[in-house]
Amino acid sequence: MRRIFFIGVGWTLVVVGGVITPMPVPIPLVGLGPVLLGCAILTAHSKSFRRGLQRVRHRFDFVSTTFDRFHARGPHAIRHMVHRTRPSVLLRHARMRARHKGA
Repeated sequence: MRRIFFIGVGWTLVVVGGVITPMPVPIPLVGLGPVLLGCAILTAHSKSFRRGLQRVRHRFDFVSTTFDRFHARGPHAIRHMVHRTRPSVLLRHARMRARHKGA
């Protein structure tokens, strides 16, 4: 029950942040905070979201570099999320699969 609650809160933050980000408010990109916090919550409680975020970071380099910027100066939850979704893990798994296929 607790996991479902956190997943619901995470998706709510991602959606609210996605809606607020393009709005013309006095503070530009104010919705980026809720999006990152929602991603941090979802990464901690959903393996499929974490893997999906890894694939997105692997495919789109600008997303990965943007997340890496927050790694150095973000709160602990954001730093942990960036570390857990690093795209280099996908490359390592692909190399291991290729090695086992060839052997």
